[in-house]
Amino acid sequence: MIFRNLFIKTVVSLGDKILGANYLSSLHMWNKYDTFSESKLEEIQDENLKKILHHTSTNVPYYQNYFLNKDVSKITLQDFPILTKEILREQKENLVSNKHNVNNLQKNYSSGSSGVQSYAYTDKKYKFYIQGIHSHWYMWSGYKIGDPILQFGMSPNRVFPKNLKDIFYNVHYLNSFSLNESKLLEAAAILQKNKIEYIIGYPSAINEFARVLIEKKLNYKIKGVISLGDKLFPHFRKNFNTAFKNPTIIDTYGCAEGILMACTCDLDYFYIMSPNVVIEIVDDYGKQVKDGEMGNVLVTSLTSYAMPLIRYKLGDLAIKLPKEKYPKDRKFNYPILEKIIGRETDVVVTPNDRTLIVHSFTGIVEFYPEIKQFKIIQETINKIIFEYIVDEFFPFREDVLHEIKTKIDFLADNSLIIEFLKVDEIKPTPSGKPQIIESKIKSTSSK
Repeated sequence: MIFRNLFIKTVVSLGDKILGANYLSSLHMWNKYDTFSESKLEEIQDENLKKILHHTSTNVPYYQNYFLNKDVSKITLQDFPILTKEILREQKENLVSNKHNVNNLQKNYSSGSSGVQSYAYTDKKYKFYIQGIHSHWYMWSGYKIGDPILQFGMSPNRVFPKNLKDIFYNVHYLNSFSLNESKLLEAAAILQKNKIEYIIGYPSAINEFARVLIEKKLNYKIKGVISLGDKLFPHFRKNFNTAFKNPTIIDTYGCAEGILMACTCDLDYFYIMSPNVVIEIVDDYGKQVKDGEMGNVLVTSLTSYAMPLIRYKLGDLAIKLPKEKYPKDRKFNYPILEKIIGRETDVVVTPNDRTLIVHSFTGIVEFYPEIKQFKIIQETINKIIFEYIVDEFFPFREDVLHEIKTKIDFLADNSLIIEFLKVDEIKPTPSGKPQIIESKIKSTSSK
């Protein structure tokens, strides 16, 4: 405890000062929000919404043009058009505030888990603010800064400053692009050697880890598992509880464009981070549905001013919990999402027993804007079909497919036949959301 307090006061505080960051202040603020009443949280959300709408309508070219000759002081959230991934791709810099220089901003690429690529700009200070929310969520599992962590991530080369951050934060990083049994057993050894009590990362990757431990009749006492990026399915939870001896499981909801929206804690439901976002649930025509009914998720970021995302349509379906059903003994007073509807994120299994998760592919394709949308179909144990739609706003280079094939070959250890198929349409699943991976073979990952 003495070391941890010293760590926070020196290293983290010093880092904030050197980098001009606001990580610690963000963390302290969110810990404070946890104690606020429902009415106080609503007041903060309303105030933040007014500020971001005024800023957006007066400083963002796309919206300046949209609201031309209108009294912006009277504009409400519902007056804003729905922002789609297609508009985000087409308008690009027109959605950036004229108070920011785009050359000084950071690009946050969509994970592409919906199959459609996009990106958003954020400034450096916002990045640290978001990190504060992440740590705030981790703490809901019992985690404290400095506790050893095993992280399943998607950075192929963990270089400065991320590797330095790993040292400071006691993070043991495992690349999840391509997982196999030997790599996961190495992770188990790291877990035991370093007395790690918290695991963070993509639940599909953590599930592969848990599954291997169960098969090898190994288990370790873990205090908390924090799920990021993928959907956390019931059979994942079952495997986590078996392999890690009933840890506290925290499920987070955000998007790679830089918005953190909701998180579970003491309930099976998601607490919406209302000082940071407004979440609307609408039908296919943009009309709000009643709480308790399923609809499309529109998210409005209340704190990202460089490129405000207003009524951004993620491609997710969700249900808000009716207020009359809110548990009386809930831990926090944030509004609640009852359920986030999604499809099971499948995996590709190779002949040499490697497992490629959805982010193995999105982590490659996100760097090729020429490809607007894609889908992986596993026909047999040794063959996948890579369906893709080209983006008319980017010139298509002939060597793009070769580069993608080379990277997939590396992950799959040259064990897959890869067939590329250019298509005009990739049909969504019955839930209305595109499916990144469709496996036509029986996968062991769902055991």
